[in-house]
Amino acid sequence: MKKSLVLLLSILLCISLAACTNDSKQTANNNSQPPSTQAATPTEGQATSGVKTGGILKYAQSADPNTLDPYIYATEQDRNTFLTIFNSLMEYDPKTLKPVPGIIKEAKLSDDGLTYDLTIQSDVTFHNGRKLTADDVKFSLQKAMRPEATRTADLLKSIKDIKTVDDTHLTVSLSNRDNLLLDSFIEVFVTPNDPSIDQSKNPVGTGPFMFVQWNRNEKVVVKKNPNYWKKGLPYLDGIEFITVPDQDVKLLQLTNGQVDAIDVVPTSKVTEVSNNTNLQLSTVPVDLTVSDYILLLNNSKTPFNNLKFRQAVNYSLQRNKIKQALFGNFVVRSTSVPTGDSNYNPDTPQYQYDLTKAKALLKESGYNNEKLELLYHKIDISDDIISQIIEQSLQDLGINAELKGVEVAQWVDNVFNKKQFDMAITYTNPKPNTVDMLYHVYGAQNGAALQWDNKPWYDKLLSVRQLPSNEGSKVLKDLQAQVVDQTPNIVIGGHVLAAGLSKNVQGFIPDPQSKVYFESVWKN
Repeated sequence: MKKSLVLLLSILLCISLAACTNDSKQTANNNSQPPSTQAATPTEGQATSGVKTGGILKYAQSADPNTLDPYIYATEQDRNTFLTIFNSLMEYDPKTLKPVPGIIKEAKLSDDGLTYDLTIQSDVTFHNGRKLTADDVKFSLQKAMRPEATRTADLLKSIKDIKTVDDTHLTVSLSNRDNLLLDSFIEVFVTPNDPSIDQSKNPVGTGPFMFVQWNRNEKVVVKKNPNYWKKGLPYLDGIEFITVPDQDVKLLQLTNGQVDAIDVVPTSKVTEVSNNTNLQLSTVPVDLTVSDYILLLNNSKTPFNNLKFRQAVNYSLQRNKIKQALFGNFVVRSTSVPTGDSNYNPDTPQYQYDLTKAKALLKESGYNNEKLELLYHKIDISDDIISQIIEQSLQDLGINAELKGVEVAQWVDNVFNKKQFDMAITYTNPKPNTVDMLYHVYGAQNGAALQWDNKPWYDKLLSVRQLPSNEGSKVLKDLQAQVVDQTPNIVIGGHVLAAGLSKNVQGFIPDPQSKVYFESVWKN
């Protein structure tokens, strides 16, 4: 007999059974005030009092997208651009961080926990006019399960079979219980089952905005979807995603009214933006910060395949100095799991600055003064500040480190595509659950530890999805201690995010993963 569960209830049950972050998310939301730029999200697309419709919003971001394909993207710019074009199977409520219905309207879970009966939203059409059916959802899931879809393939491993029942119903059979499957559906975006469509260049989705054009290294233009299934949305007529690599130029354009919003306010200009009555600073509360600056280490070669070398580097980092240099917009920590998370392990190694200990470990590692390149991408001045402090920390330790800053596209090519690097600095934005906080940072496929080979650790992490809460929490705490001790890469510290908006932009809600949602945004 099947349990008839309205989707939201089944999600909440699912998350509460998982050994992840429902408790921590609830605590964080109860203990923090919503940012001043937050506005109520209309229920089922119904307009809110005072909302104005129309207008084009100009959003400046630091780099051009590399692709608009939602299955194989690599950067925030890729994702934030295509988020306007596609809907995911599930969505996060941007204010509560809890899963809510997306394209999936209702889920019914069998008593044995091995079968989901899914009902999809009716009267949804793709931008090319074709009606969405369960076959498209099946196709999208299968695309997201392919090995090349590195952000989702491992998260969907529990799926054994997918069958369509009719145009609005399908069943998903599992090989084992998966308490986070619906949560994982947030990363599965829906595309039409049409191989003639090149989603990387001319995307077709069901989202609030439709793709118009992409002028490379200049802008991506989208326009309002007049047939959007969330009635009354979106409010804007369109959006221009404008590529502006220079942070100072981008802020100047915001100040002068040439653009309406920018992805990142330069760290040195946060106070200036806060004091400008024509602008808004949109930040995520510290206790909701899951984003991290990370130092990738190429574990496939010497000296990074030596544990003592990696630990020496971790102990040498001057995190408090970084926080001071970033005007406090930084969380001092050496693990990807925040202290407020219910699964945080206080016994995890802390790697507090200890140059004496670091030098002793470096000597034991046998490091022989090899010249090592420290690669970083130039997006914000904070990248320069952090990279320079880390370079100095390494040199103080006795490592022959040379700093090199490049544009994002070159960084992605060297690190993610070619894997030709020694050390590389970036940041990561996991989902707000403990499994993804660990997997996103340390997963060899989806995460940042690109060459770390420890399959038993990965398998155990993924098995948490099948465990009761108390058992899963213990496993997560053990895995944290293990991976931070092994330090296949290094969490530099928490990345405090700050976007800049014109005072005329309303309804924008900052997201811990730096996702940008514009379907409920309007301009006064």
